[in-house]
Amino acid sequence: MALTDAKDAGAIAMFGEKYAEQVRVVQVPGVSMELCGGTHVSNTSEIRAFKIISEQGIASGIRRIEAVAGEAFIEYINARDSQMKRLCSTLKVKAEEVTSRVETLLEELRTARNEVSALRAKAAVYKASVIASKAFTVGASRTIRVLVECMDDVDADSLKSAAEYVMDALEDPAAVVLGSCPGEGKVSLVAAFSPGVVDLGVQAGKFIGPMAKLCGGGGGGRPNFAQAGGRKPEQLSSALERARADLISVLTEKTS
Repeated sequence: MALTDAKDAGAIAMFGEKYAEQVRVVQVPGVSMELCGGTHVSNTSEIRAFKIISEQGIASGIRRIEAVAGEAFIEYINARDSQMKRLCSTLKVKAEEVTSRVETLLEELRTARNEVSALRAKAAVYKASVIASKAFTVGASRTIRVLVECMDDVDADSLKSAAEYVMDALEDPAAVVLGSCPGEGKVSLVAAFSPGVVDLGVQAGKFIGPMAKLCGGGGGGRPNFAQAGGRKPEQLSSALERARADLISVLTEKTS
């Protein structure tokens, strides 16, 4: 069809597109009539079944719609049907029960994870009760209890619980720095300083930064509590040794 005839008939042209004198027109009676530069069928009945499988924005005001039709539609539906049958077999439910069964399993998983986290926290607190005895005293005119230790296989949340337990056990003034390697290629660090230490101008948020950097990571927090992470477990021992030396030095100076 001639471009002028198509436009006169009400065909919609894409903004910014250039068309030749002869154009193709796609028309769905009563729905739309547009100019088309791509391959299409001569009649929509040739499409048979049609299903949109995805939609996404690719630019401002432009969306990409992907669909299957004809034989591709049948293959798509057959594949989905096979997937559903496998799900039903695995979950031992009917197709209409899959959604509710998955929701139940997800809730059970969340509950189990919470229980595991609680048990890990309790285990960390127990370990903390053991290592609390390793705390040493720093200071001249005023003594401060200090603990710098590594806790094996303790995740970040449990490490926090352990630090809080030790702080309560040592009482103010106290400074606690704990580190752990909770997983392959991971480092967790925690620094907890009591009000008496913070009043001396020693802040956990600032103190933990160099440790984290040495372990290939970063972090920070409040003057009394800070957390950090890293990607170099092999540096954890060095980072804790540095923390111990720095705490002894700065607290000795502040209390002299």
